[in-house]
Amino acid sequence: MNKFSSLVACLAAATSVLCIPAGAAQLGPDGRIPTDAAGAGKAPSGNPSDIVVDIAPAKFGDLNQDLVYTAVQPCRIVDTRSTAAGAIATNSSRSFVAINASNFASQGGSATNCGTLGLSATAVAVNFTIVSPANGGYLTIFPFGTAQPLAATLNYLATDVVRGNFAIVQIPNPLSSFDFTIYAATQTHLVADIVGYFAPPLATALQCVETANTDLVIGPNGGTGNAVAPACAVGYTQTATNCETTSWLMPLVYFQSGTCSARNGDSTNQTLRASRTCCRVPGR
Repeated sequence: MNKFSSLVACLAAATSVLCIPAGAAQLGPDGRIPTDAAGAGKAPSGNPSDIVVDIAPAKFGDLNQDLVYTAVQPCRIVDTRSTAAGAIATNSSRSFVAINASNFASQGGSATNCGTLGLSATAVAVNFTIVSPANGGYLTIFPFGTAQPLAATLNYLATDVVRGNFAIVQIPNPLSSFDFTIYAATQTHLVADIVGYFAPPLATALQCVETANTDLVIGPNGGTGNAVAPACAVGYTQTATNCETTSWLMPLVYFQSGTCSARNGDSTNQTLRASRTCCRVPGR
């Protein structure tokens, strides 16, 4: 099997790995494939037909790139058939909001907030449908406040009564006056239903509980003992060992991993108590 067919086979099976043919460059200490002075991939064999790609290390937790998808109940946010403005005119654009509205009635949509209040989303997942276009054409949907790209989100024919397409659309974050803009090449009505959104990961407070106590009676005049606290429940991780004694004359000599040890210097029996603090990160 040659390099090319080996690479194709690797890519066909890969989900999150980097496929490099035998003899290609190895990753450097910075997580990148070495490049030449011009920044181009440098093939160690000297053969310019060998393909080498410069890949930056992944950045988990990046607030702009490491986004979390959350589905919502499908909800109508736009229906131009129910607005005073009517259809989007030929060779014109109109802007809309997708989240953080008390309702979408002014856009012909739901009288509810569609479950999108208080979001800090970077992109939205929307089903777009054209209705009764005047002629064949296309829609371009892009983030509000940015230049219209040379691209089509939905293509349609003059004979189409309805035609839909699903799209993930980037929106301004922080929020702006609108979320996305739609350009129509020919006059058409538009319906848009939001089905989800992508937002930066949220820091979540730990959920912590304490176990029950283990009480151990230690005899007087130098008696010693070890009290072992109950284990944390499944799904929780221990974050602290908690120890108590019932006398100032019974100091702790050891406390770690749920075990408390003490020496009783008092003249009467005293109690050594042990518990654990156990925490978990709750689901988003």
